[in-house]
Amino acid sequence: MATVNVDVEVDLDDFDTEDLLDELKSRGSNASGVGLVEGYDPVSGKGTAELADALFEARRNGNDERALELVDRLIYAALGRII
Repeated sequence: MATVNVDVEVDLDDFDTEDLLDELKSRGSNASGVGLVEGYDPVSGKGTAELADALFEARRNGNDERALELVDRLIYAALGRII
């Protein structure tokens, strides 16, 4: 399959936010606004956004042991790597 690269000058202000989000979704990108690769932790049954939220709560409550456990799960869910 041949590859073609095309350079264009485009002002992103010419597109509305919904069009840009639709384009990201069509390319398989996570456009949830969280900024995390969408993944899944089979142990807790949570996706990356839910894990990040639980991690935030654990840190806010000063539960560092739980936060560290959630960091490991978040790394697995987002990257597929085990610590």
